[in-house]
Amino acid sequence: MDVSFTQVEASTSKRSNTSSIRSSNSITATYNWEKLPDELTEKVFSHLSVLAISESRCVCKKWHRILSSPTFLKLWARSRKTIISHREEESWFLVYKNCHGVASFSPNSSKWRSIPLFARCCLDPKNVNLVASSGGLLCFRTRNTEQTNLVICNPVTNQTKTLPSMLQIRYIDIVGMVFHRSSNAYQILVTGAIESVAPYSITEVYDSATGCWDHHCSSEQEFLQFWCEVHAIWCNGSFYCLTMPISSTRGFRILVHDMVQRKWCDLGVEMPSKDLRCPSLLSCLGKLLLAGKIVVNRSMKNVCIWELDLCTRKWKEIASMPSLLIRSINVPHFLGMRCYSNSNLVCFSGHRSWQSVMYDLSRKTWQWMPENKVFRGSKTPNDVRDRNNLIGIAFEPDLVANV
Repeated sequence: MDVSFTQVEASTSKRSNTSSIRSSNSITATYNWEKLPDELTEKVFSHLSVLAISESRCVCKKWHRILSSPTFLKLWARSRKTIISHREEESWFLVYKNCHGVASFSPNSSKWRSIPLFARCCLDPKNVNLVASSGGLLCFRTRNTEQTNLVICNPVTNQTKTLPSMLQIRYIDIVGMVFHRSSNAYQILVTGAIESVAPYSITEVYDSATGCWDHHCSSEQEFLQFWCEVHAIWCNGSFYCLTMPISSTRGFRILVHDMVQRKWCDLGVEMPSKDLRCPSLLSCLGKLLLAGKIVVNRSMKNVCIWELDLCTRKWKEIASMPSLLIRSINVPHFLGMRCYSNSNLVCFSGHRSWQSVMYDLSRKTWQWMPENKVFRGSKTPNDVRDRNNLIGIAFEPDLVANV
């Protein structure tokens, strides 16, 4: 009995000492974290995602000061280059619904989030249109105003900047944007005209490094006048766009603007199929891709992705949507299909559909994206019309991209 009692007493004493040590360690840990040097705090946070850092800035004044400092931003930028998973984690798809907000989808977490984009950028959604994005920056075009201006914002850092007025352009036909991480600078390409009816089109380029617009070229109007505003994509040093000019009898054409020679030219590339409908030009992993649906006898037969060989000017089919997915989408042949890409992912969404299909170029797999319930619950009298105004765009949130 004595031995047993002694063992129990010893055990109790050990538990008491252990508890005391744990309590002491807890107090010490709390104390050490509060007194943690700024340099060590920066190193800890430099391995977190943009979203985690953005939320951590709201915890206390100290964290906001540290996580907004130039030294931390430089450290985070260096850490981002060495951690490959960061690039995958931070690739988002933004879905913009006119006047109803913005939803973001992260392929890494497979979740939709509602983000207060317009509040962060101090913009009125009724007076701007989202027209381009690159890196961590978004480009908006003002509307309902006498003077058309472009506004650049970084929704992560809450930075917003209205660009100087363009030199001559008043009516916009083409908009393109590229962000250069090496120099932390961006360029905006705009092609348009002085008047709604003009004999020629003008191309101007804004460079954030100089803060000025530069005249690039003037072209015959019928060559660069389109039915609607066109988005230009950046691929290997040039801007490309897929167009159907008003005066064209050839159908869709691919135009390229050489930034060095400062001129537009027609690649003279034929579409991969005469039955192609709703094509979209994409840039993925340094490759120029074309995505769209094949319609035969008023029935959608396929959805394909092609890669363009810029040397031979020939298309090569690299992906075809499984028939089971095509039947599930059930998009009428006369309705549009939107495609947009980010990194190695291509997203397809129907004209009036709340759901989308995603293709992974690296893994060569198709999958449904989770339902976007952010907008699903916002029923309005113009709900069907609002579905038609869903705009998808790629976005990579960034802490160091300056406007």
